Amino acid sequence: MELPSVPVSVTTVITSGKLPPEFAAFFTSGGELTDAADWSHVASAVDEYLAAGGADGEVRGALALAGAYGRLDSLGDCPEPDDMDEDNDRAVELLQEAEANGVDEKETSELWWYSERMRSRAAEFRDYLAETDAYVEKHGSTPWGRLEAKLGQAHDRYSAGDRAAALALFREVAEISPWDGEFSGCFDRVDVGWCRLLHDAAHVDGPETARKIWQEARVHYRGAKFPLPMHSWQLAGMLLGTGVPDVIEVIIYEWLEAAEEAGTSDVPVTEDEHRIFELALAEIEESRSIR
Repeated sequence: MELPSVPVSVTTVITSGKLPPEFAAFFTSGGELTDAADWSHVASAVDEYLAAGGADGEVRGALALAGAYGRLDSLGDCPEPDDMDEDNDRAVELLQEAEANGVDEKETSELWWYSERMRSRAAEFRDYLAETDAYVEKHGSTPWGRLEAKLGQAHDRYSAGDRAAALALFREVAEISPWDGEFSGCFDRVDVGWCRLLHDAAHVDGPETARKIWQEARVHYRGAKFPLPMHSWQLAGMLLGTGVPDVIEVIIYEWLEAAEEAGTSDVPVTEDEHRIFELALAEIEESRSIR
C-alpha cells in the first residue's frame, strides 16, 4: 500500500518563499526533502511549531497538512500496532487542522483513505500478534521455530550416524505445505528439508534416486521453483560430482533467471559462486560430450 503523493498545498508552500525558517533546512530549493531529512522530521517540527502558536491562515493549513503527511509516512516503520495508532491519531488531528485552515477536502481525501487503510492494517497486525502469542503459548514456539527445531534434530541425528531417523525428520518437514495451514510462509524451512533429502539421495543412493527426489520436490511446490534462490548455489555445489549434471543445470539456470528478473544479472558475484559456476559448467559440458 503506497502513500499518496505529496499534496499540492504542501509543495506550493515549500517553494513559495512563505515557509517558516524552521523548516527550510528540510527541503531543497526545488521542494524535495534533503538527503539528511525525512518526513518524520517534518512532522515533529510541525507539532512543535503549531503548539507554539506559529503561523496562521493558509500557511498554517499547509503546514498541518505537511505534518499529517509526515505522520502517515512513518506508519509503515512502526514496529507495534499501538505506535501505528498513535501516529495515525495525530495525523487525523492534523488533517482536521488543515481543513479548518483552508485546505480543500479534495487534497485531504486520499490521505483520509490511507489513514483508514493503515488503521485496518494495525488492527490486523494486532490480531496477528495475539494469535502468535496464543500459538507460542500452546506449542512453545512459532510455526517457523517448530520447523527449525525439527531440522536441528534431523541435522544432529544425521551427524550422529542415525540416517534413517534423520531422513524421516527431513521428510516430515519437506512434506509440509508451505501454501496453507499453520506452516504457510515457512517456505525456506520446507526448502531445507527437500535440499537435505536430495543431497543425501545423491551421495548415498545414487543419481536415479536423487532424480526421483528432485521430481518429488518440484511437484510438491505446485509450480513454484525448487530450490529457493537462497539455497541454489549451496545445493548445486553439494550435487557436484554425484552424477546429476541435468539437475545442476536446472538449478543454475533458474537461479540466474531469478537474478536477472530481480535486476541483479551480473552474477555469480562471490568467489565461491564463481567456483561452483565454473565446476558446474564443466560438468554439464562433459555430460553432453559423453552423450
